[in-house]
Amino acid sequence: MRAADDIAELVGTIGRISAFPTVDELNEFADLLAADHPGRVTITELGRSRGGDPIREVRVGSGPRHILVLGNPHPNEPIGMATIRHLLGRMVTDDAATLGATWHFVLCVDPDGTRLNEGWFAGPHTRTGVARGFYRPPAAEQPEWCFPTVWRGRSVGVPLPETKAMMALIDRTRPALIASLHNAEFGGGFFYTSGGDAEYWSALTDRLSVADVPIYHGEPDAPGARTLAQGVFELPLFGAMADLLAAKGLDAVTALGGGGCRDYTARYGSAILVCELPLWVDERIGDGSAGDRVLGDLLDATAADYRAMAEVAAGVLARVTGRLSGRSPFERSVRALVAGLPGLAVSKQAVPERNRIATRGEIFVEQYDWTAMLRLRLGGMLLRLLDDEYRRDAAPALVTERDRFAAVFEQWCADVEQNAPGVAVPLERLVRIQSESILLAATRLRDGLPI
Repeated sequence: MRAADDIAELVGTIGRISAFPTVDELNEFADLLAADHPGRVTITELGRSRGGDPIREVRVGSGPRHILVLGNPHPNEPIGMATIRHLLGRMVTDDAATLGATWHFVLCVDPDGTRLNEGWFAGPHTRTGVARGFYRPPAAEQPEWCFPTVWRGRSVGVPLPETKAMMALIDRTRPALIASLHNAEFGGGFFYTSGGDAEYWSALTDRLSVADVPIYHGEPDAPGARTLAQGVFELPLFGAMADLLAAKGLDAVTALGGGGCRDYTARYGSAILVCELPLWVDERIGDGSAGDRVLGDLLDATAADYRAMAEVAAGVLARVTGRLSGRSPFERSVRALVAGLPGLAVSKQAVPERNRIATRGEIFVEQYDWTAMLRLRLGGMLLRLLDDEYRRDAAPALVTERDRFAAVFEQWCADVEQNAPGVAVPLERLVRIQSESILLAATRLRDGLPI
């Protein structure tokens, strides 16, 4: 296997990045590459999004191993689009960077949702700046979690057009590796894999340490994910996640949507790598010293906050009943989040070791990572919904409710900016971590090592 410095050399120099590429900018970049390197770059339209945008695959390199890289499967997570832009630029000018494989880059899995986030791509990259332009679809509208699968004899997962585009590419290429590029808003970095060994997992988290990004110490966000190493989790199949949620009395299908790419590619034995990186960090997250709260009490308070924010948003929706068109993607997302928060509260409370003392890091994470993140997401989308509907119907009730809730949202934002604004991670550093992680996995694949 290549040493870490060889991987870094393959990735090459990454200049300062001040903004994430938009859908149009990444498409234009790919088109220019294809025009300048017609013998090395091929662009294929895999299908169309629900809004009519092309789902584009850019192929570079040649060789028997096929590697898929998925950009923006969640539209509020654009680091991957910047990573794809960099890797494409490297691979067309340095064939060694392809590692003897055929690479298939899906530029943007969800262009419709991504366009609804582009207002914050250029900055300001603050927690509240992102929240004001935030959009994330509900589970049933997330292309990466709508793959068809079977659970307890029941067919689940209704593939979206974007999902069908990925399915066609997977069936055509039977990939040895799929790298799905994600980011969180706050916290530490971590990875999901479908396998590997201690050397692989350590090499992944070393990418974080070298870049001075803290390794995530908390529980994985995928229900039932097994911890392989600190900061590395096994990506569970739908059945394992659904069984766990069902055991808690939750509606697993509503919460999860459908199968993931690992479920669909099991027939081909594809390895999976998911890179999860934070936009902001705070040194308090890793504070392992004893705090002043019992863990169970802390989690009960978080659950109460979840229920309270759901009640606030539900009250807003109730007061504008009859003024909502039902056509806004923000309404679907807000309603799904409001409906899901009580279940998240139940999950939050159903953890072992409730009687131990929480660490200071755990206290900080509960207050300013999970709770604050959900408040900002919910609040930002709810304000965008009210603004969106007011543009269609200039009803006084919408203005009144918008102004009423805006005051609440401003309080939520002020709390975060005062107590946990986070330190922004330079975007080029995040692109390097993802790029090196992908090439690390591809190198091990080439060398016959487990991933």
